Parts: sequence; structure tokens; C-alpha cells
Amino acid sequence: MLLKLENVSYTYQAGSPFQSTALKDVSLEIHSGECIALIGHTGSGKSTLVQLFNGLLKPTSGTITLDGEDISRKEYDLKSLRRRIGLVFQYPETQLFEETVRKDIAFGPRNLGLAEAEIARRVDRAMRLVGLDPEGDGEKSPFELSGGRMRRCAIAGVIAMEPEMLVLDEPAAGLDPKGRQALMGLIDDLHKKGVTIVMISHSMEDAARYATRVIALEHGRIVRDGTPEAVFSDAEGLLNMGLDVPDVCALGMKLRTMGLPFPETVIRPQEALDALIALLGGEKHA
Repeated sequence: MLLKLENVSYTYQAGSPFQSTALKDVSLEIHSGECIALIGHTGSGKSTLVQLFNGLLKPTSGTITLDGEDISRKEYDLKSLRRRIGLVFQYPETQLFEETVRKDIAFGPRNLGLAEAEIARRVDRAMRLVGLDPEGDGEKSPFELSGGRMRRCAIAGVIAMEPEMLVLDEPAAGLDPKGRQALMGLIDDLHKKGVTIVMISHSMEDAARYATRVIALEHGRIVRDGTPEAVFSDAEGLLNMGLDVPDVCALGMKLRTMGLPFPETVIRPQEALDALIALLGGEKHA
């Protein structure tokens, strides 16, 4: 287990006439190697939750532990915490500021006090991981890059810190379909390389395709937590909460109302194609 939340609540402007409770009694364990999609309405508590993960916010009540140590203690080394848990905000490209791509990506590692050779190694590695060329792109201004590549540059700056866990708030927001596919492929590659991923997503298709676990929040509470198959098989329940479901799940619901035995646990396009072929008595698609 990497991170554990026990009975965590968070209230903005506590004790004032404007107080607002964003999270209520949340208990959660995150294990190394997971890829978690957080889903829920705007205002459900998702962004508040991920800011608690690396100490940007401290819980109003409850405890958060990393490897068994309470990260809310005054004595806890937050710099060490943020090396281990990297947070990428929505539209991270708006936080680019250095004159070259290389300098921007090097900013975090340099603040760690690392040797220049180690900084250079991390920058080169991070650039390659996100699909940027250390030689061709390194001396460019980040503002010369396309929107999708600017976002890759911003994410590379977090990756260069070499975190064990990468938290992303709507990583593909605002990108065109090609840029979205490329960025989600990058996140999937990082997960396959051993980075624990937590991503806030409004795309149920992305959650179904890439996540190993889906957590749904509503009014500051966890209301669903399980594999994508387990969570999305309750498509009717999610729709009643006002959430979207993957297109395959919506199709399955329609087919079942027509009396066809389309499996509720089929949530991805290729699985749907195989299930339909099976229903028609054919062979699975290769």
C-alpha cells in the first residue's frame, strides 16, 4: 500500500459563514502500480481529494499516511512528499515560464539541489518519455510548441522529479482527438513502466480503456470503487447519479431492453464487437 486515507473530511473556510464541505469521511487505499480514474460531477470533491494526496491541502479531520507516516504532521517533509507524488493540474501548459523547454523541465529537479549531470539525465529521460526530442526540442521556447506538445512539456517537468505516483487533473482536457489519444497513450506507457497513476477524468471511455480501478465521488463521498467492469456494469445506477457511461454500456442497456443477453460487464469496443458476433453465432474478431 502506498497511500491511505482514513475518515478524511475537508471543509473550505471552516468556521466562517462561507464554509463548504468538499469531502466527507473518505477512506481510501491506493496501492503501487494502480491506474485509478476518479469520476464524478464538477463539485463532487475530486480536485480537493487529489490536492490532499501531496499535501497542498491538509484534511480538516482524519488522517492521510504515506508508507504508514502521517503526512499532515507539521514535522513531515513536504518536499520529500512532492518528490514521491507528482501533481499535474488541469491545463498545466499555463504554468510554463522558462525561456527553453530544457530549462522548464529542469526547474523542479534543480530545486531539489541535484547535481547538473543528474538534472541533465532526468530532463533527457523525461523528454523522451513524453515524446519530445532532447536535441531538437530542448532549446526551443516552450511557447513555440503546439498545444499538445506544450502539455507534454509541462508533464515532463513533473516526470523529471521521478515521482512514484503521478496525479493528473483532467489530463486531456481541451485537446483535439489526435492529441487526446497521444496523451492518454503516454499515460498508459508510464503506468506500464511502473508509475502509479491517479487521473481525474470526465471521459468514461478513457476510464474504461486505461484504468485498472474506477472511483466515483458524489457530494464529497465515495459512492463506487472497483474495477472498471464492476463500476460500469451498474450503468443504470451511474446514469441515475447524472454521470455518463461508456458508449458500449449505453449500447448494452438498449440491447438488453430489446431482450438480447448482452453482458453487463462488456465496457470496451473490441469486447462489444466480440459479444455481438457471439450473439449472432459467429466467431470472435481476431
